[in-house]
Amino acid sequence: SKSSQRRIFKEAMSFIEDHRIKHLIIEKVDRHVRNLHDAVETHDWLMADEDRHVHFVKDSLIMHKNSRSQEWLNWGIRVVMAKNYIDNLREEAMKGWAEKLAQGWLPAVPPCGYMTITQNGKRIHIPDPATCPIMQRMFRLYLEPNHSIFTITKELEKAGVRTRKGRPFSKSHVQKLLTNPFYIGINHFDGKDYPGAQEPIISKDLFEKVQRKMHRARPMIYKVHNPVLKNLITCEGCDGVVTWQLQKGRYYGGCQRSKECCRKRKFIREDKVEAAIMERLQQLVCPSQEIIDWVANEMREQQRESIEERERMFTSIQTQIERLERMDNQLYDDKLAGDITKEKYSEKHQQFVNQKTELESQLAKIDKDSKQGLEQRLVLLELSQKAASLYQTKTPEQKRLIITKLFSKITSKDDTVSVSYTNFASVIAQNVLKTKEVIGG
Repeated sequence: SKSSQRRIFKEAMSFIEDHRIKHLIIEKVDRHVRNLHDAVETHDWLMADEDRHVHFVKDSLIMHKNSRSQEWLNWGIRVVMAKNYIDNLREEAMKGWAEKLAQGWLPAVPPCGYMTITQNGKRIHIPDPATCPIMQRMFRLYLEPNHSIFTITKELEKAGVRTRKGRPFSKSHVQKLLTNPFYIGINHFDGKDYPGAQEPIISKDLFEKVQRKMHRARPMIYKVHNPVLKNLITCEGCDGVVTWQLQKGRYYGGCQRSKECCRKRKFIREDKVEAAIMERLQQLVCPSQEIIDWVANEMREQQRESIEERERMFTSIQTQIERLERMDNQLYDDKLAGDITKEKYSEKHQQFVNQKTELESQLAKIDKDSKQGLEQRLVLLELSQKAASLYQTKTPEQKRLIITKLFSKITSKDDTVSVSYTNFASVIAQNVLKTKEVIGG
């Protein structure tokens, strides 16, 4: 009904203009015009040539330049009625949208990672088993230093993810997916955000990290060179990112020298930084594999002991969520029956939604810890023992991945660097150093 959306109507009017067609035959007025703009366009076409006619068969109306005033009145009334029909249709649709949004559901097709099902006569959105793991992996993958919107688009194409028309996703579509708050339980519709009832598949922390990387002030783009330490080191003086340039076969890094304290500093050499990183990686290697095996077994034992506690918490939170859903459904029935006012319903419904969102957030954290926490720690433990030997043989992308997993921050000052472990790697390093002292080096 919108003028900008009536593409075929505009193509038809252009066709009859280009081919000098004099007679246009249409079933009735409301099949031809849906808004006042269409009526003006048709009027201008008729006024340009007195031989032009528009025949509305069912309305028994023939319009041309010399039509009588009564015919023009009949035409105008039917145009206004057609517009009124569209306006009323949109008004009723908006009521339905508002009601569905109030219940926490998006009145549109969900993004990739979700599917639509019918439950109790309502169309709701649930995670799609086929694409949900792929989208979760894409969000995590985007945070790695060597990935961008372009590489994520390629990864989705390799995974076989397609649009509803069977086409690969474009870069702009992938960017919309990575910025869509639907994945964390928020429905963005008509420029506004509404609390969603769908199950979040992405944590808020991960989603916010993706947004910060995507909307940072100066996105780093590397096309020709591929230094290992790109976008990984910051300057202690200005807190700016160290950039790299190739000179005489070596990479040299430095900040933008925006402050006076940075302008007299020397450039740092990539090979010296990598030597410092290798030294730190070697400090993580325990001299006894038996101790590492013992640590892994202890971690598994602690995991088993905490399973029962997590299950109790999971059951308790799930019971609270189900109770809130029952209360919300009862509240909606009371609204339909007229027992409570619309304002009171909106107030109580919002309270239930906020409580449910908080509980679901707690539930997601418990589920994440129970399924992924132990595996991630065991992988990091294994990586800490093999990183020193693996680092020298890996590609720049793989080296960056090792660095980001084991180091939290690397800063430069003059021609030296300071390397900090991540929390888990720091614990490993402290215990390994104590072990070496006990064993004797």
